[in-house]
Amino acid sequence: MFAAASLEAGMTWTEETFGVTPAYGREHVGRGTRNTLLSLGDTYLEIIVPDPQQDLTGTFGDKLSRLLEPALVSWVVQGDLNEISARLSVNGMQSVGPNRTERKTAVGDLLVWELLFPIAGSHGARMPFFIDRLDCPHPAAMNPDGGTFKSIRLRSPDSSGLSRALESVDLEIEVTEGKPAITVEIESRGLVTLTGTAETRSLTVI
Repeated sequence: MFAAASLEAGMTWTEETFGVTPAYGREHVGRGTRNTLLSLGDTYLEIIVPDPQQDLTGTFGDKLSRLLEPALVSWVVQGDLNEISARLSVNGMQSVGPNRTERKTAVGDLLVWELLFPIAGSHGARMPFFIDRLDCPHPAAMNPDGGTFKSIRLRSPDSSGLSRALESVDLEIEVTEGKPAITVEIESRGLVTLTGTAETRSLTVI
């Protein structure tokens, strides 16, 4: 999940970085956001921005509208949300959800999916949130090609704790000790490296 302060800023960043115009995705009613999407092989990049057609007061979109520059925010993993929630609980981590979300496509089809948000404490967005797409098509299969996802690396002042939390849901991700950070590498027009900023590292998705 990569964030920008406006749709125009997000589109400009994507086109300049990947040489591709992302596809418009959807509005997230009640969260004050909307997105565009770019395929990265078997995964995808979501560029999330405020939706000025909604009341932004107190929403995630309101926080995004104040960003000084586009930057990486978080990441998401697909899976069985009830099983993931149970595994997190055994590891001492609470979660919110599964929360069902839906939208209609331009041709009137109803898309339904569910989200689970761990209460990640000091791990923040270095701990992913989770999605079950149910019967929805995967975004990687239906959006413009921006390149190929290569890797994700995490840094945390509690690297062992974050590693245990990730391992509890069968995620083997490199975690190093240090200042909180997420780094994503994408092979596109050369190697593209995405990272967060002080602003986006302090954001929470829920």
